[in-house]
Amino acid sequence: MKRVRLSTVLLAKTLLAKTLLATAALTAAPLAIGPTYAAGCFAAPYSCMPGTDVNPATPPDYQSQYLAYAGLVWQDFLSLNFPAATDGSGRPIPQPSAINGLNYAGGEYIPVWQTWSEATDLFRPGAAVPPAFGGGHILPNACAQLNEGALPVLRRVGTQIVTDIPVLSEYIQANRMGPVVDKQGDYVRYGLNFNGPMHDYIVQHKLYSVEGQLVLDADNPNRDKLTVHFPKGAYQTQTGSIFVKSSWKILTEADNQGAFFRTSAYVYEEAGGAFHDEPTVKERCRLMTVGLVGFHIVHFTNSAPAWVWATFEHKDNAPWLADFSQPLRPQPYTFFDQQTCPPSGGLPSCVFGVLPKQPWNPEIPGQVPTQLVRFAAPGEGAIRANNAYRTQLQQAYGTTVWNNYFLTDVQFPTNTQATGTAGVKEINPAYPDALPSPSFLANSTMETYIQGFHFGQSTTNGNQIPVDDQMVSNGSPPVDPWNVPPAVFNRSGGSERVSSSCVSCHADASMTTGSSGNFVFSLSRAQKTATGAKQ
Repeated sequence: MKRVRLSTVLLAKTLLAKTLLATAALTAAPLAIGPTYAAGCFAAPYSCMPGTDVNPATPPDYQSQYLAYAGLVWQDFLSLNFPAATDGSGRPIPQPSAINGLNYAGGEYIPVWQTWSEATDLFRPGAAVPPAFGGGHILPNACAQLNEGALPVLRRVGTQIVTDIPVLSEYIQANRMGPVVDKQGDYVRYGLNFNGPMHDYIVQHKLYSVEGQLVLDADNPNRDKLTVHFPKGAYQTQTGSIFVKSSWKILTEADNQGAFFRTSAYVYEEAGGAFHDEPTVKERCRLMTVGLVGFHIVHFTNSAPAWVWATFEHKDNAPWLADFSQPLRPQPYTFFDQQTCPPSGGLPSCVFGVLPKQPWNPEIPGQVPTQLVRFAAPGEGAIRANNAYRTQLQQAYGTTVWNNYFLTDVQFPTNTQATGTAGVKEINPAYPDALPSPSFLANSTMETYIQGFHFGQSTTNGNQIPVDDQMVSNGSPPVDPWNVPPAVFNRSGGSERVSSSCVSCHADASMTTGSSGNFVFSLSRAQKTATGAKQ
């Protein structure tokens, strides 16, 4: 993530106290999430579709809005991870299966969202025209050469070799924050996928090329207008734009593979490294089984001019900082070794969250694993939604891999309306993009090194971190993302002022022209056409 605009951060901070008070009020709130959300995901014949938007009739109070958006993103999560339907040839297509549910194949299959366009399918060298939506993923030559024996069947589309399984070529977190190394010495891998409305909008306006972006901005010489208008979701009418970012662990015999949602993937490293500045990185491709550890969902709707942002995690990723006030659980964590770092004085006894030393080369054996610690527990509204959907999953399917994933939190718009003339509600002029709440949101596997300050850290000038800049979870440890504790979690302050807010970070997203990218950083990946001529 990029450094956020100071004005945006200050606005967020001024409302933080009000947000926390409103969150605390959820303790006595009834659970307003029921089978009306994602109803088609629990019984055959399945019709598991993503959400459209929250009901406009949802009461405007904070707790009602929170639960409504939590229900929306849970519906998105289940529908996007539903098994994909197949065509007459057996190829997966961008539709949910009507016959296979969330317990399909023991949790190892191609879900709907993996049929969507990957970033490398849309933003290609020489600004080549992207393949048709749902047509497969472009495969590097080094991966295509692996196709022998029982490996996935590949096919040719024009001059390109394509595959139906993911191609994971990224291993550095956003804004060059660095990699995460698991306990087996492998780098976490990242994927980025766009749904049909986003794919179609980008292709229609040729936003995969610098030249296409210049045409869109032709009447915007000062780069001060919003010219990118992705389709919005409309309640019960259309889904709108959705993009997802995923994080994956390469699974080995040391892992409990049955606890993860799994898929086969081409794990690819480009010669020269992630930024073409590391000559020791050689081109390499491997076909691996990978397990899902983190999942961002970003959904553009009429009610959310700054998009709805949600993130999910696997329960075994790492302990929370609050858990160190007592002995840690005996079961192993994926990215934390409690044997070498037991609790001491209410904190880990080792240095944690350390950025791996450079060079960042995933091909170097024996690299030091990342000791990952989660800072903030889910908000109480997220916990209530987690409990509701986990219960529904258990009732419909019994125990599946999806019982191991939880909503960390959802950022949704607040202060969207103001009272105008004659008492009519209108867009709040102070917050035209709305104000995100909760103020901060991070995934421990994707924003590992910018989750926020914690107790005991100091500022760059040696001063103690103020309490309202710390990420603190108070309650009865260990943290349980499915159950509200006797004491309400107090998420004081929350985060470093340069990070950890999805909305505030992506507000700076721009196209290659310098004008707004409508919260989508990927538009900056566009390249010039091979000839530099207009398309």
